[in-house]
This record gives sequence, structure tokens and C-alpha cells, in this order.
Amino acid sequence: MAKLEFGGFKLPCDLQEDLQRQFYFFGTYFLEEDMLCCWQRAARNAKFIFDVGANLGIYGFAALAAAPGATVHAFEPTPEIAAQLEAAAAMNGLGRLHVHQAAVSNSNGYAKLNRCLGESGTNGGMNFIWGDAGEDDPSRVPTVRLDDFCEECGIPYVDLLKVDVQGHEYEVFKGAEGLIKAGRIGLIFFELSWAGDPGSCPARRSISLLEQHGYRFSAIPALEWRRSGEWMHGLTDALARTDLRG
Repeated sequence: MAKLEFGGFKLPCDLQEDLQRQFYFFGTYFLEEDMLCCWQRAARNAKFIFDVGANLGIYGFAALAAAPGATVHAFEPTPEIAAQLEAAAAMNGLGRLHVHQAAVSNSNGYAKLNRCLGESGTNGGMNFIWGDAGEDDPSRVPTVRLDDFCEECGIPYVDLLKVDVQGHEYEVFKGAEGLIKAGRIGLIFFELSWAGDPGSCPARRSISLLEQHGYRFSAIPALEWRRSGEWMHGLTDALARTDLRG
């Protein structure tokens, strides 16, 4: 049982898993400690927080430690990981942490879940979705669009959004383009997946979509807002911000 650095929340851990070993021994995901600290500061005045690609939910826990009155929606497509996060939320009495066993994408439907455990076979945080899935596909998981999810749930504004989905970031943003265009997502933490040629690179496509709708970017934790450019190409994660309110 780990006691997390953020909020002192408890989290059951399987020590054979990479991420869970870090939680157990360090109380945090130490490879992203700077980002977690920046995320927690940003969460202090947030009302609605979305964690897309939540895994075991340390970003949700960190957000609620900083803002106990906030509502966190955590999206995790891997059934057993989502179930573990849901159990941890219940164990800690976190009624404001809502776990959705679904992948966020650019369509509502079903996709195939690729279980990718990394070179060591012990990193469950690398799973990703691809293609459409039929009813009989054992790897089938539901997909949701954030535009539709927010409309159905009556969420007018997402103060804080994290997107870490192993190269599927552009599809997440495409499914939230209505919110993005209206400036209804304030601050975005997102992974930059530099792969493929410029026309298909997830990082380039994500940056282009966000910039088209007035977002500016920063490295973490610098918080120096500017247009995109070559300076971003060495980054694995970045921030995007809009000054619009829809």
C-alpha cells in the first residue's frame, strides 16, 4: 500500500509493475515530478479537471489534494486499470473523482485496445487504442468525444486538461474541437509524440490544431507563453493555454 506524496492518499500497489513501484517507494511518479508539481499548482483554482489517459490516477489525486472541491473526470480505457483506480477512489472517499472506463477520441463508438507493456513487459501505462472494433473483438473498448461528453454532462468549461494517450493526442483534440474553438478548455498539459512524417506526426498535428484556435505554448515548468516553433521539438510534454472564455 503506497501513501502518495500528494494528499497522502492510499493506493494499492503491485510491485511487479514499473509505475506502481515508483508510487510505493517514492509516493509519486518521479519521472514526471516537475510536471506533477506544475499540474497541482494549476489545479488550485480549478472547478472541472479532465485526466485523459489516467492510468492509476496520480494526476487526479494530485489535483484533488490541491483543490478538494474540484470535480475530476478520469478516462482510462484499460478495464483492469480503470477498476483499480475506481477502487482507490472509493478507498479514499473521493466522490469527486469520477472514473470512466473509456478512451477519448474523435468519435463515439468502439476501438481496439493494444496492450503495450514496454520492453520490460511491466509498464501498463503504454497501452493505446487503434482502429474500429466489432462486437466480438475481445480487445474492444468504448470511445467518447469530449465535445459530446461535456454537452451531456452539462460541463460549461474545462479548467484543466491532461492528455497522455501514446500518440492519440490529435484525435482527442479533434473530438474536443468545439470546446477548443470556443476557448472552453483553459490550460492543457499534453504529451508530444514526435513520430512519422510532418503530415502525420501527432505532435505537429496537435500543436497546429491548438494554435489555429488561439492557444499559446510553454515548456514545463517555465510558463513562458509563445507561438509554436523549433523550440518545441526537443520537448516530450508541453502546456497550451487560451485567454478566451466561452
